[in-house]
Amino acid sequence: MDKLVNFIKSNEVDFTKNLVTENELNEILIQSNIKIGSQLKEYILTYGYLGYESYELYGINSKQKTDSDMISQTKYLNKYFDSSIGFIALENVGEGSYILVNSEDQIFILETENNTMKSKNMKLEEYILERFEN
Repeated sequence: MDKLVNFIKSNEVDFTKNLVTENELNEILIQSNIKIGSQLKEYILTYGYLGYESYELYGINSKQKTDSDMISQTKYLNKYFDSSIGFIALENVGEGSYILVNSEDQIFILETENNTMKSKNMKLEEYILERFEN
């Protein structure tokens, strides 16, 4: 995720100082029955969450742990929208649409109005950079 690291170093991107450890993250994922890919794992362990200008991506921090936005929103979506099961919530993009990530770091959009998922045909790092740069 070198391009993302460079973008964050060059811009005023917000992230948490209260990072989870790898052991804490593994425990949170086990408790929540969630599997994540290597890019999302690096994102959480390095930044917790990311915010830039008017965009804020969900994350996990050491104070909230399973109550962090990423986990609580994932649980909510999994409960009410069966097409989201097996995915983790990354962002609420408005009007009932959410960006989700699968365990291979592929990005999808969930339209809650009709409970459908559609691939964005990109991986996590690419999505974050596209979102922040546009």
